Amino acid sequence: MLCKNLLHSLNQWLMEIQEIDRETALSGLLDQIPERIKKISEKRDSFLTDTVLLGEIPSPTYGEDERIRAVVDRFRENGLSAPNIDEFGNASAHLPGTEGQSSILVMAHADSVFSREVRHEIQVGSGHMSGPGIADNALGLAAMIALPRLLDDLGIRLRDDLILVANSRSLGRANLEGASGFLETMSLPARAGICVEGSTLGRLSYSGLGTLRGEITLQVPSDYDWKRFGASGAISHVTGLINQIREIPIPKEPKTQLVFGGLRCGSSFNTSPKQGTLRFEITSEDDDIIGQMEDQLNEICEQFSAETGTLVSMEVVAKRQNCSIPFTHPLVKTTRSIMQEAGITPKVDPSTGDLNALILSGLPAVTLGLTTVENLREINETVQLDPLYAGMTQLVSLIQAIDQGICDS
Repeated sequence: MLCKNLLHSLNQWLMEIQEIDRETALSGLLDQIPERIKKISEKRDSFLTDTVLLGEIPSPTYGEDERIRAVVDRFRENGLSAPNIDEFGNASAHLPGTEGQSSILVMAHADSVFSREVRHEIQVGSGHMSGPGIADNALGLAAMIALPRLLDDLGIRLRDDLILVANSRSLGRANLEGASGFLETMSLPARAGICVEGSTLGRLSYSGLGTLRGEITLQVPSDYDWKRFGASGAISHVTGLINQIREIPIPKEPKTQLVFGGLRCGSSFNTSPKQGTLRFEITSEDDDIIGQMEDQLNEICEQFSAETGTLVSMEVVAKRQNCSIPFTHPLVKTTRSIMQEAGITPKVDPSTGDLNALILSGLPAVTLGLTTVENLREINETVQLDPLYAGMTQLVSLIQAIDQGICDS
């Protein structure tokens, strides 16, 4: 009994010493933040040039090849040897640490919501940059690429290897294929992960939101009875279908949302369309709610098809479950401390992106935003430059904190 008590006391003492060491290391790191913001603002060209370069390369989901090749070129120019493009279309490179027993994963998605038909031209002003996809995610990608030079400029030498990944196939129908594929084949064990997004400064995601993304297609068949009661073209039918879907009760708790993300129907003024497609997304803090709403949508589609004589089908293009690390996890606590010291107000926001793949793989991870943004996902998407330097400082400081073991659980 005495031995057990002594062992317990010893463990408590070791934990207290460990916590003191952690707090001392964090305090020293936080003291450097104001000076780092100034230094990073002086090194702005190291990532703003790449933001323009990458932002002017169209990179729709499943069409990221040209941008990915540009990332590989920039990896080489930043001194990283043997950058790689894997079977999933991800570009990755390693910055070796002094010890290399573990690694830190930093990931930024390379795809954009804008098609090749959109003119990708980045406008640079005195305090801002604008253009399609600059915040989501040309800026995040450029920031990730700039890390080796930035760490060197700041005199930071990591013990862990730094794994940098420009992942493809993140958005829309891709369902995080690039991130998931990379994590399945990653050989070196990772200590923690960071997903980098241009938008929005203060974003702190440490949980992945349960999501169901799908498309409902309505087809007016060739033998459709135009004389039947309620007969009409695809636009009227899709409108009726939307009205029925909107009658599905959406619970306030647990938080749940149904968003219609797109509607394609019709081709001209004088032709009654025969087909329409509706895109939607359900997000919820409860996986069971998502399953119930999926069943309700299937039932509505079947009933609507039978009652109208149209052909209605639903395809689920992405589905993922809720996941998170605790709010009390040292990675989250340290991130908040760094943000506050940098003058950034943390805004907790669940992710529906690559963070889900990292957490579901068992890796403690967070998503950070780099600067303030206007007109997100519009052609004139605009990022502000002055807040960006604090955003970059939080990223660099968090990497160093992870490397020093401050964020270990």
